[in-house]
Amino acid sequence: MNKTVLLLGFGTVLIFGLSGIFVIEYFQQKDFVSLLLKGWNIPLQLLTGILFGFMIAEIAWFIINRDFFIKERAFYKGLISKLNLNFTQILFISFCAGIGEEIFFRAAIQPFLGILLTSVIFVALHGYLNPINWRISIYGSFMVLTMVGFGYLFKYTGLFTVMAAHTVFDIVLLKKLGNNKETVESTNT
Repeated sequence: MNKTVLLLGFGTVLIFGLSGIFVIEYFQQKDFVSLLLKGWNIPLQLLTGILFGFMIAEIAWFIINRDFFIKERAFYKGLISKLNLNFTQILFISFCAGIGEEIFFRAAIQPFLGILLTSVIFVALHGYLNPINWRISIYGSFMVLTMVGFGYLFKYTGLFTVMAAHTVFDIVLLKKLGNNKETVESTNT
C-alpha cells in the first residue's frame, strides 16, 4: 500500500477517531466503550448500516451520474484516479473514514450541535456546499439529507450502524468513480 493511502487512512482514523474519543470522554464525560456498545445489537447495526450505505450510495451515484454533473464527476474522478487505488486500498480508506469520521461527527460533535448543524458542517468540510459551484451544492443538499439520516441512525440504532453505512457508501462510490469509463479528457470538451 502506498504512503499516501496509508497516511490518508491512518490520519483520518487517528486524528478524527482519537479527537472524538477525547471529546466524548472529557467534554461529554461519557465512557467511549459504553457509547460504542449502546444501541441495537452489533450484527443488526452492521446489517442496517450496510443496507443503508448501499442504498444511499446508489442514489448518490444516480445523481452524480447525470449529464448535469459531468464536470464535477470528472473533477472527482480525476482526484481519485491520481491516488491509483486498488480495491484493497479503497476498502482501507473507506473503513478508516467510516470509523474515524463517525466517531468524531456523530458520537462526539452531534450531541453538542444537533443532527442538522453537524450534518451541514460535515458536508461543508467535504466541499459539497460551495456557493461558487451551485451544481456541487445541489449534490451537497442531498448529502446533508443523507447525513441527517446518519444522525438519526446513530441516535436510534447506534454507532456501528453509521460507521458501516459510511464505509459502504465510500466503498461503492470510490469503486464506481474508479471504474467509470468516462475519461476526464472527454468531459472537458
